[in-house]
Amino acid sequence: MWQAIVVGLIGGAVTGISPCILPVLPLVLAVSGGSRSRPYLVVAGLVTSFAATTLLGAAALSALGLPRDTLRWVGIALLVLVGIGMLVPSFYRLLEAPFEKLPRFGSLQQKARGRGGFVVGLAMGVVYVPCAGPVLAAITVAAASDRVDARLVAMTLGFAVGAAVPLLAFAVGGNRVGERVDFFHRHDRAFRVVAGVVVLAMAAAIATNAPERIQRALPDYTAGVQEALGEKVDAPSASGSLKDCRKADPSRLSDCGAVPALAEGTWLGGGPVDPRTAGVTLVDFWAYACINCQRANEHVTKLYDAYRDAGLTVVGIHSPEYAFEHETANVERAMAEQGIHYPVVQDNEFVTWRNFDDRYWPARYLVDAHGAVRQIHEGEGAYAETESLVRELLTQANPHVVLPDPVEDGVQASPPAQSRNPETYLGTKRAQYYAHSPHQYRDGEVTFDETTPVDGQYSLAGTWNLGGESITAVKDARVLLAAKAKWVQLVVSGHGTVTLRRADGSEPSFDVTSDGTIDLVKQDTQIDEVLTIEASRGLSLYSFTFG
Repeated sequence: MWQAIVVGLIGGAVTGISPCILPVLPLVLAVSGGSRSRPYLVVAGLVTSFAATTLLGAAALSALGLPRDTLRWVGIALLVLVGIGMLVPSFYRLLEAPFEKLPRFGSLQQKARGRGGFVVGLAMGVVYVPCAGPVLAAITVAAASDRVDARLVAMTLGFAVGAAVPLLAFAVGGNRVGERVDFFHRHDRAFRVVAGVVVLAMAAAIATNAPERIQRALPDYTAGVQEALGEKVDAPSASGSLKDCRKADPSRLSDCGAVPALAEGTWLGGGPVDPRTAGVTLVDFWAYACINCQRANEHVTKLYDAYRDAGLTVVGIHSPEYAFEHETANVERAMAEQGIHYPVVQDNEFVTWRNFDDRYWPARYLVDAHGAVRQIHEGEGAYAETESLVRELLTQANPHVVLPDPVEDGVQASPPAQSRNPETYLGTKRAQYYAHSPHQYRDGEVTFDETTPVDGQYSLAGTWNLGGESITAVKDARVLLAAKAKWVQLVVSGHGTVTLRRADGSEPSFDVTSDGTIDLVKQDTQIDEVLTIEASRGLSLYSFTFG
């Protein structure tokens, strides 16, 4: 439990000094003057409001059957009323009147007359949208998934208190400066008018999402710290090898296992898309109010525009961070504003999120033409590395593809040449370098037309019986292998003959009498040619290894 509180405290403090406070900082400073207690009331109301909203807002609105973004607009309306009250004292007294009639609150209202700091803070907290850091991500995902427990509450409260400390420092500091110059005492009316204008301006800015454009233009100088904190948040173990790939070098292709399935949802801008069969695909998790996502989306959209004609598919998974992000109309409007025109599916119940064991907004999963995840990147950055790998996978999928000029700085115009083939499995469970469509390369007896592979690929010809671990020759069975290596080994089992046909016309044959390996090629100089391997009926081939 205490670990959750500490993580929440530190995560909140990091959020409180990040660019995300810009939308509310002017308002905090504007409404915090006039008394020593007012800054504390304002900040207390703010953190109370957004902590309660995080945990209870989605559940309450679901029970009421109201639109998901109702709470946000209620908060904006409250800001407008407070702003008008600051400008028009008689209207402010009208707002106070109903509360003066409540029993046992008369004396409190009398003391708080003209202040209302806590109420102002409550209104601000409803529309306060901090950065989508890993800590807050863990809180909101669990809340949206109806997994609210004592640990989640402790983390949320810790986050609220941590975020309050920097805001309070600004508020108290601003208040003390005001006291020293006696500004608020001598210009009380003028200050209330200015504060009222600021409140109304901020309400209008938040209603039109204006602060997002400011934040997108700023560097995220706390991203590294927040990412480090995110590692301390417990998350379920990933299935397959997705977990290992999360920390892999983003500049190199990895073998991360098969891409998980996408859950059903509302598709926007096209679709549906199945990354298991869509060819080279970039799966992007995002939420439209997430500033980090908005900055990343600019690069993802640019990548899609440049490479879609070359075969790249992009699919956005919109997993909402806040209640108002569940609304389809809001997502559609955000897509238009942010220039997103690739297919996006709403993941309001976080089913796809959990299938991928995702933890961050944004997060990218690069999938090859055979449905295997080859790169995972969480957070902003690594745009050039992703583009380089996209170019490499597109070339592997179609050696004759014409690629556009790179769109990110530092990307090579051509994919880096491989010094030798990677280990190549032939069974359907682990195969990934075959020059066939995933629909054709499936378990069972399949007849293939001969095609010539390139760049580390292989292709089958004739009739084969494909299984999870190996492929078994049936009739006229051949493997064509584009090999770059000095040493090429074949793992084989059964009894029969393997015949090798090389570019120089030689045709060595190998008798197979026991399970094991065959040295098809072993020489001092590296070859770069297409080998044809004929297997007699009944032989099972497992993999090629290279040296």
